[in-house]
Amino acid sequence: MNSTVKPSPIRINIATALNSKYMRYAYVMLTSLFANQPDADIHVYLLHSDLSLEDIAYLQELTDKYHHLYLLSVKKEEFSASLPTTASWTLETYYRLMLPDILPPEVDRLLYLDVDMIIDKPIRFLYETDFEDCLFCVCRDMTSCSKSAVLPFFDARNELFKEHIAQNFTYFNAGMMLWNIEKLRGKYTFQTYMDLARELNYQLIAPDQDLLNYLHWNQVKFLDEFQYDLFSKMAYNNGIRYEDVKKETTIVHFAGMKPWEGQYVHYDIEQLWWDYAKLTPFYTELMEEFLQTCVNDPTVPDTMSQLSAEKKTLRDELEKTSAICQKLLQILQK
Repeated sequence: MNSTVKPSPIRINIATALNSKYMRYAYVMLTSLFANQPDADIHVYLLHSDLSLEDIAYLQELTDKYHHLYLLSVKKEEFSASLPTTASWTLETYYRLMLPDILPPEVDRLLYLDVDMIIDKPIRFLYETDFEDCLFCVCRDMTSCSKSAVLPFFDARNELFKEHIAQNFTYFNAGMMLWNIEKLRGKYTFQTYMDLARELNYQLIAPDQDLLNYLHWNQVKFLDEFQYDLFSKMAYNNGIRYEDVKKETTIVHFAGMKPWEGQYVHYDIEQLWWDYAKLTPFYTELMEEFLQTCVNDPTVPDTMSQLSAEKKTLRDELEKTSAICQKLLQILQK
C-alpha cells in the first residue's frame, strides 16, 4: 500500500515593529498574512517597547491559532535623543536596525513588513528569493521620481545622497525588506547604524530608511514593486483599482494616508484593508472611529471649499483671457 508523506511546511520568519497605538493595525496585517499562507510555518518577531498585557494577549491569541510569536522587548533609552522622529516616523521605525543583533541564531533570513501593509497572496516565492550575494531584497520606493533616479527627491535628500546619485543610485523602500541575516550578522550591528546617524549629523528625512539606503544602496537586489510593495494611493492615481490589485498584487502598502484615518479623501483600493479588518475583533470599533472622524473632521469639506474657490479663480481668469482674445481677434480682422 502506497502512502504519500506530506512535506513539512516551509519556515517563514517575519518581523515588524509597533507600539500600543498601532497594535490593532498590526493585527490586521498579520491576519492578512496568516490567511494567505496555508502551507507555511510562520515565526513572527515583534519588536516593541510599550505593548500592554492586553495587547500581547490579543496578538498571542491570533498567533497561537496558526503559528509562533516572539516578543522582542526594546529599551528606548538605547536610542539617541537626537534621532529624528515625527508623528508618522516614530522611534519604533528604528527598531528594525537591531534585527541582526537580537534574532536567535536559527534565523538565517527574515522578511520585514510594516504594519500598514496587507499581504493578499502567498509569499513563499518572495521569501525564497535568491539573494545572489546581496544583503537585502527590496523594492524601489514609489515616491522617488524615476527608476534611474537622476534626481529622486524633492527635499534635502538630494544633498544627502548626492554621491550616490552620481553612481546611478536607486532609492528603496524599507517597508518590505527581505533580510539576509546570515550575511548581516556580525558585520552590521545596531551600533553601525547609530554611528552612521551621528556621522550624518542626524540630517535624515525618512529616518531609518535613509540610513539603510545610505549604507546598503549597492548591496541590494531589486524586486518588482508593483508585486511586492505597491503604494496604494500612487497606484490608484495611476489608474489601478481594487480588482486589479486583488488579481495581480501580493503586498499592498498603505504608505502615507491610512485606510483607517477618516480625515482624507478615500479610494477603492482601501477596501482591501477593510476586507481583512473585518476578520478581526476590532472591526466594529475601527469602523466607528473611522465614521466619527469622517463626520466631524473638517479636512474634506475644507478641501472641497478650497477646490471650489480655486475653480472660480481659474474660471474668472479664463473669462478675462477669452475677452482679451476676442479683442485681439477684432483688431486683426480690421
